[in-house]
Amino acid sequence: MEAQTRSEREEGFLALPDDAMRLFGLLALHPGAEFPLEAAASLAGEPLVPVRQQLEVLDRAGLITQAAPGRYRIPDAFRAPSAESARKNATEADHALARLVCWYLHTADWLGYVLTPCDAYDLETEVLPGVAPRPFDQPEPALAWWEAERATILSIVRTAAHAGLHGLAWRMSAVLRAVYAHRNAFDDWREVGAIGAASAVADGDLAGQALAAESLGDLCAQTCRLREAESHHRHALEIRRRLGDRYGQARSLNALGLLRLRQRRLREARTHFEDSSLIFAELDDTAHWLAVSGANEAEALIELDRAAEAAHILGEIVEVFDHFHDRSCQGHALVLRARAQRAQGDLISARACIDAAVVIAATAGNRMWRGSWLLEFGHVQRAAGQSAEALEAYRRAADLHCEFGDRSGEAVALAAAAETHREQGRAEEAVTLHRAAEAVHRDLGDRWHQGLSLVGMGKALASLQRLPQARTQWQHALTALAAFTDPPATKLRREIQVTLTYLQGH
Repeated sequence: MEAQTRSEREEGFLALPDDAMRLFGLLALHPGAEFPLEAAASLAGEPLVPVRQQLEVLDRAGLITQAAPGRYRIPDAFRAPSAESARKNATEADHALARLVCWYLHTADWLGYVLTPCDAYDLETEVLPGVAPRPFDQPEPALAWWEAERATILSIVRTAAHAGLHGLAWRMSAVLRAVYAHRNAFDDWREVGAIGAASAVADGDLAGQALAAESLGDLCAQTCRLREAESHHRHALEIRRRLGDRYGQARSLNALGLLRLRQRRLREARTHFEDSSLIFAELDDTAHWLAVSGANEAEALIELDRAAEAAHILGEIVEVFDHFHDRSCQGHALVLRARAQRAQGDLISARACIDAAVVIAATAGNRMWRGSWLLEFGHVQRAAGQSAEALEAYRRAADLHCEFGDRSGEAVALAAAAETHREQGRAEEAVTLHRAAEAVHRDLGDRWHQGLSLVGMGKALASLQRLPQARTQWQHALTALAAFTDPPATKLRREIQVTLTYLQGH
């Protein structure tokens, strides 16, 4: 029976029109489990209408199946015959694969410009003849396409590199960087970024190598691998200096400043941000990047307890991001402004800013932004005496950070909840949460936040009259905080030392 079925199918294949038979032979070049109509049209190098008709012919012949409207798959039994047919004309197959990768590259470019319009790579590669990328004008269809094609995109990048299409492969990595970064798609980013870096070297393109190094640096920074991040960003900066790429140099200096900010080397961070801003000021059309580096410098000022200066800077920067419709940076600047206003005791203004940021996250449907910004929302509520509401905000923030694999953010939210519990007289809960947060920060090598958790744990233990244990935590805190020399860190260490000295006398 099986032999008869195979024979009948072979007869059906031979009876196909030439155009449908040609398309069937090319479909095996698509590496995904499913493929959309537009991808099939790119393989064929033909318009959508005739290709849709050819797919209908193949569907009726049982050689492909329709998985969903506009999406198809080749049954496993027919992948080998399709691949065998493709190999009969290697030159045509090579051209078809280049068109397919080109279609994904330029459709991903549309994706980036819709989802991350102010952080998208400026793709200058021309669209190959016979390729019609899918355009997007709203985030919802762009996100739907990305979710449907996400696994296939990985396979496309692998296939492009394996086929020697290195110029297309590293550009795919460059186009996707901002999308991955803004959505914490770390696993996809790691593989695509590594392939992009290798392909840029194979392609001999120094600018592409700098972009790939910057992408890997951003990935390492977002996953708390700060030493690796610095190595990648310094490599990108070195290449850009060699090329005389001033714009790229300014981006790299800003990225290095962010690393110093994460490491709480605040004076060095400010120097990098200032150097970055000076270069951007020399160039045309860099108002957005000037605002980015300015917001980063304002964050460093907040950490240095110079909130009034930061609030003044951020007032103008929020308007710049609004002008550019950059909701990510606008929301982040609003959060920073709320922090600065809260530090000055202006809780009404702080609440207005953080409310506006949370609305931006909700409107965009971006749960990652929401998780990050809920932390400051909780801080403002806590400062206003709304402890129950603050705890709920911290809980939601911790859950969202956990969902996106951000252990550091989750631990910061746990520590904030711990302090709220301690202030409400629930010291046992505070100790438990601080202990969990401290373990994560220690594992990640984040000595600053580890020290803060140890300080909080000590306070909670002291309120339980467990003074020997409290003393031990404060001594560990001094060790963790020893490397930080900025004024707020110095002040904190001095307070711990005074407390320990007092305990020694009692």
